[in-house]
Amino acid sequence: MDSGKQITQYLEELAQELTDLQVTIPFHMLITGGAYMLLQQQRKSTLDIDFTLLDISQHKIQPNTVFPITIRKKEISGKKSTVPYSAEFKQAVEMVAVRHKNLDDDWMNDEAAVYLYDDAPHAEVMFWQSFGEIIYVYLPTMEYVFATKIAAYRPKDAEDIQILTRALNIQTWEQAKAIIDKFLLPDAQTFWEVGEKLEDLFP
Repeated sequence: MDSGKQITQYLEELAQELTDLQVTIPFHMLITGGAYMLLQQQRKSTLDIDFTLLDISQHKIQPNTVFPITIRKKEISGKKSTVPYSAEFKQAVEMVAVRHKNLDDDWMNDEAAVYLYDDAPHAEVMFWQSFGEIIYVYLPTMEYVFATKIAAYRPKDAEDIQILTRALNIQTWEQAKAIIDKFLLPDAQTFWEVGEKLEDLFP
């Protein structure tokens, strides 16, 4: 995927496949990772769309209005998923991939959800767009993405972290730590050695 337009196209196709499979319960999902950065026009491409399911009952939420939400343990990935229509969802994802040679079978996956509900469960998000009244997509705030990127701190995250640091005008260790403290649990900060990472970024 090399544009937000492509992401939108694939989500539209996914929604149609779910409708064709007679799925009746909507999926509310938070898109994170590289797909988020691509949608913000801050990255040139991403291999997949990382998402996390959200517990939201209402559909009429004003776009671009930030609201807090707690991310709960709820995943489609895995053979023993208890999420309604999880099998149909995975089937729909594969059906879209069949039509596009650039997509892997798991181009849409929630395998990284565990890091969010375990390490940064208290997020701030905003409604972005719906697809076929079956998929409702939300985006996290840039601050939340910054905190989770710092925790991960893989080589492929380095450029994203630099972009987010500039966009948020973070200039000091204290500013970065304040954002991280807002979203990343203390135990997670210790486990991921966040203090050491911040010392490297803001010596």
